[in-house]
Amino acid sequence: MAYLITHVRIFDGERVTLEDAHVLLENGRIASISSNIPPVLPEGCVQIPGSGCTLLPGLIDSHVHVYNDATFLCNALRFGVTTVLDMHNEPHWFQEMKQLAVARDDVADILSACYAATVKDGWPAAIIQLTADSPQVRDRLAQWPDVVDVASAETFVVRNIESGASFIKLMQESGLPFDLPFPSVPVPAPSSQVQMAIVDIAHRHGMLTVGHALSFNDTAALLEAGVDGLAHACCQALSEQELSFFLERETKPFVIPTLAVQASAGAEEMESRKLYSQRLGAEHDRAHMCECLGIARKGFTMENAAANVRLFKKAGMEIVCGTDSSSHLKGVFVGASLHHELWLYVNRCGFTPLEALQSATSVPARIFKLHDRGRVATGLKADLVLVKGDPTTDIECTQNISEVWRNGIRLDMR
Repeated sequence: MAYLITHVRIFDGERVTLEDAHVLLENGRIASISSNIPPVLPEGCVQIPGSGCTLLPGLIDSHVHVYNDATFLCNALRFGVTTVLDMHNEPHWFQEMKQLAVARDDVADILSACYAATVKDGWPAAIIQLTADSPQVRDRLAQWPDVVDVASAETFVVRNIESGASFIKLMQESGLPFDLPFPSVPVPAPSSQVQMAIVDIAHRHGMLTVGHALSFNDTAALLEAGVDGLAHACCQALSEQELSFFLERETKPFVIPTLAVQASAGAEEMESRKLYSQRLGAEHDRAHMCECLGIARKGFTMENAAANVRLFKKAGMEIVCGTDSSSHLKGVFVGASLHHELWLYVNRCGFTPLEALQSATSVPARIFKLHDRGRVATGLKADLVLVKGDPTTDIECTQNISEVWRNGIRLDMR
C-alpha cells in the first residue's frame, strides 16, 4: 500500500524543512518529498490530508525494559514510538520480541543490550529480590552474568554480541539513592578494573557502551571506566568541583535522563504525570501511570536531575530521550511517558521544543547508528508519526497523534 500525505509541515528530525509538503510512502520507504503533488501516483495510493499537522520521524525511546511483553511493543507504537532500546533483558526474551517485531508492523521495533554486566546480588537483582522475590525469579537471577574479572568480562561481551546485542550495558549502583532495606550498602558492583575491561572489550568489538548510575560517585566511576553514555542523569545536586568532572572531560558522554521514572521514584511531577496519563484508554493504565514508586532517599530527586541536564546540555553534552519504562514499574507507561519526558525537557530543563524532539529522533538515531530511521528523508524507513498542530513550537502537541506508520504500514488507531 502506498500513501501520499498532503499539505503537511515536516520536522525532519533536526528542523522544520517544509511548511506545505507532500510526502509519498511506498514499499516501506519514504519515496519522495516535494512541494507539489507528484503528477503520477502509485495505483491504489491513499491520500492522507496533512493540513494543520506536522509529520515527525517515528519516536525513539532509548531506555526501556521490554522483557517478554508483546503488549509493551503494541502500546509503544500507538504513542508514535516506533523504536525502543531495551537496556537489560534475558537474551531469549529479546530474541522472541525481535522476531515479533520483524514479523509484524503493528508493534515497535526493538534493539537490546541483552544482559547488562551484572554481579551476584548486585543491581538490579538487589531491588528485584526486595520487591518481586519468588522461586521463579531466583531461578532467573541465577542465570544472569557474574562479571567479576577480565576473563568473565570478555565472555560476557562476546556472548551478548552472539545473542544479538546492539550495545553493551554496565551497572554501577551502590543503592545509596534508594530508601530501601538492602542487605548491604553499597550494593555489590563490578570493580573499577572490571568496568574498564568491559568498556575496552566492547569498544574492541565495535560496540557502544551505556552505564547505569544515579549518584555522583557511581556516575564518576562509570566515566572513569570510559563509558560512551549514561543511562540516567545524576540525581544529586552537584558542587562546582563535581560538575567540572563532567564538563572538563575530553570526550563528553551522552546522557539519557529518564526524568519520568526519577519523578516516580521521588513522588514528583504529580500534576504533569496526571496530564500525560489522560491519553491512556483504560482507567487501570491511567492509575498505574499516576502511582509513584516513592523509593528515593532524601537528596536524590528528579529536580536535581533536571537541573543537571540543563547544565549538561549547556556544556555541549548530548541528551537522548529515554524513560526507563517497563510494564510493572509504577509511575511510567510506555509511550505516554516518552511524551511526558519531552515535556519535562522543555518545562524543567530549558530545552526548546525543537531540541526536545531532536532528542527522540535524529540524536539517538545518530548515536546508536540507526542510519535508516530518526529522520524524514527520501529513502529512509517510513517510520513516521502525524500529529495535529505544531510540536516544534508547542511540545504538548506530540500527544495529538493522528496517524502512525511503521515500515510504511499504517497503524489501525481504532
